[in-house]
Parts: sequence; structure tokens; C-alpha cells
Amino acid sequence: MSLIHRLQSLEAERDAAREEAERANLAKSKFLAAASHDLRQPLQALFFLSAALARHVGDHSGRDLLSRLDQGLDTMKGLLDGLLEVSRLEAGVVTPVLDTFAVSEITDALDAAYGKQATEKGLVWRVEGCDGMLRSDRGLLMQLLCNLVDNALRYTDAGVIRIRCRVDVGGGPEAGQLAIEVQDTGIGIPPEHLDRIFEEFHQVGNPERDRLRGLGLGLAIVRRLSQLLDHPVQVRSVQGRGSAFRVLVPLAAARFLAAGTGGAERQPGIDRPRLAVLVDDDAVVLLGLQTVLTEWGFRVVAADGTDRAMDRLAALGRAPDLVIADYRLREGRVGTEVIRRVRERYGAAVPALILTGETGIDTLADASAHGVPVLHKPVTPRQLQAEVDRQLRDASEDTIQAAQ
Repeated sequence: MSLIHRLQSLEAERDAAREEAERANLAKSKFLAAASHDLRQPLQALFFLSAALARHVGDHSGRDLLSRLDQGLDTMKGLLDGLLEVSRLEAGVVTPVLDTFAVSEITDALDAAYGKQATEKGLVWRVEGCDGMLRSDRGLLMQLLCNLVDNALRYTDAGVIRIRCRVDVGGGPEAGQLAIEVQDTGIGIPPEHLDRIFEEFHQVGNPERDRLRGLGLGLAIVRRLSQLLDHPVQVRSVQGRGSAFRVLVPLAAARFLAAGTGGAERQPGIDRPRLAVLVDDDAVVLLGLQTVLTEWGFRVVAADGTDRAMDRLAALGRAPDLVIADYRLREGRVGTEVIRRVRERYGAAVPALILTGETGIDTLADASAHGVPVLHKPVTPRQLQAEVDRQLRDASEDTIQAAQ
């Protein structure tokens, strides 16, 4: 065989191997998406029903069992969320939206989210903030740092977890960089593992695969977010003494600071009972969602499809304050349809959100085209309430600004 033929043969083998790898990766992504959706539906129902059951459990032993149930649900949710986030980042559907914001917004949020959890574990929790304005996607940056703090909490049984930040003026001609560091006194990372800690499913100090310590996806997500944001992540560690992960974030350049980051002040909401339209073709999820919204003081119109929801809403003769819909409904219909029809009849300002187990690109694209946020099942009642409050608050501010 001539050299040219040999090279052509090697190139053909390489192309075939690449195509096979791409097919395997696509098959894996489809499997994860299908498994994720099918598991999220019943888990979402369990979250809502557990929340609804809490007010009916009075004795101590019953409350203890309910607390253990909630802990198990939280663990399952964490595992599914990790798989979902990896698949979303692999699919390339996450696009950073850059904004200018104060460092304190991030450090204060981390303090509020993890301070109590760390002290309850017996750890010393310290947040050492600093002044400065960042230029990043605040949601993705917060997600990256939360994964680092989660990792520190998981592998630190005694000592300190510290959040520190320091300005590094050597970051470029327009702006320097801010180094945000998550330090812990945990088990540390053996030198032979340092090159592998950002790989999927790789864990240090968990040979028995204890699910309370996750799947080993947290640092894999950190790596992908670091690449997406172009925020380098550095790590140093001493086995048995602890670790420090350092994230380099651009400081805002002068032109962004001049633009300002102002916004309207929050206005108190109206006092009348609010009306929520809920659409989901899973009866158990719909019941749980209806129960939770009713507990929050909403009047609820619940339906398993678009037409039935519109008929019941018309019978009431008033505009809804909120629409929550599953995405994939029966007969090939989707949740954005009911949102579109509600807004056509009652006004484009009606707040809405999609609550779904679907994780595909088409779902996100369709929701985005309708200007509707997506929450992926399962969500905890607290997460749902935070998003509902945000949607109602933003709608109230828009109404106030339009009237001025």
C-alpha cells in the first residue's frame, strides 16, 4: 500500500470514529433528556404534595418522617438538576447575558444562601467582601460559585469555609479582574486527582458512591460555565488540609459604569386575591400545584388543557394575574399556546411561566420566543414562590411605569 493510500485510509478511519462518537453522544443526550423528563413528573408531584401535607401533620414523629421525606426529595432533585445542567451546557443552549453589577450582590447572596447551612454543620463561615463592579452574567456566575460552595460544604466536616475577593489590576487595558475565592479546610485533593476533578462523575473520597455527596457533576458544571463565561478557574489544594478555588471575573470598564444600572423602585403589590391559571395534563402534578397556590392565597383555575382553561377562565369574567403551564400537553399541544391565548384576550402584560420536565432546545426556544421564563421540574415550593413573586412584582412595576 502506498503512503498516500495509507494516509487516506487513516483519514477515513478517523472520520468514521468521529461520526460514531457523535452518534453515541447524541444517543446519550436523548436518553438523559427522556429519563430526566419521565423522572421529573412524579418527583414534582411529590414536592407539592409533601408541602401540602405539612399543615396536616401535628405530632413530632410525623413531622420527623416528613422532614426525612423532604431530605430524600431534595437529594433526588439535586441529582437530576446536575444531569440537566450538564446536558443543557453540552447542547449549547445557554447564552450569557452580560450585565454590570456590584460584587456585593454576589457575596451577599452567597452569605444568605449558605451561612446558616454552614453554621448548622458546625463550621466557621466567613464572607470577606470588597468593593467593585463586575461585568458578567450574574445568574451564571452565581451558579458557578454556588457549585464551588456546595462542593466545599460537602467535603468539609470541621474548620472554616471562607469567601474572599481581591482586585487584580493586571486583567487588561480596559479593566482589571476580580479574583473570587472559595476556601475550605476540608479533605483536600490528592495530587494525582487534580487533573481529573473537573471530569463528569469523578469524585474524591467517595468510593462507595454515597448519593448524599452527589454524582460528581458539580465541578464539571463549573468547568463548562468557566469556559462559557471566559472566567478562568484556578485551584490549589493540600490533601488533608483543604482547597481553594479561584474564579477570575472581569471588572466593569468605565463605559459600562457610565451607563448605570438603575431601575424602578419596588412597589407594594395590590391586596386583592390573585387569580392563577394552572394547566398540566398530569393530574397528580396539577393537584399538588393547585394545593400549593391555594395555600398561598390564590384563587385557582386548574385545567388539563388549553381549551378547558380558556372556558373556565371566561366563565369567571376576569383577567388572570398569573399563568403557569406545563409545556408538553396532550394531542401535541404546548403550554405556550394557552399563554398566547390568555395574553391575546386579556393583554400582553399577563405574567406567565412554563413549568416543565422537558429539557430540549426546542422547548427553550419556543418559551423564549414568547418571552416566558422556564422552570424545570422538579422545583421546590420555595423556588416556585420566588419566581411567582418575581413575575408579579415585575408586572406591577411595568404597570406603574406605563401609567406615568
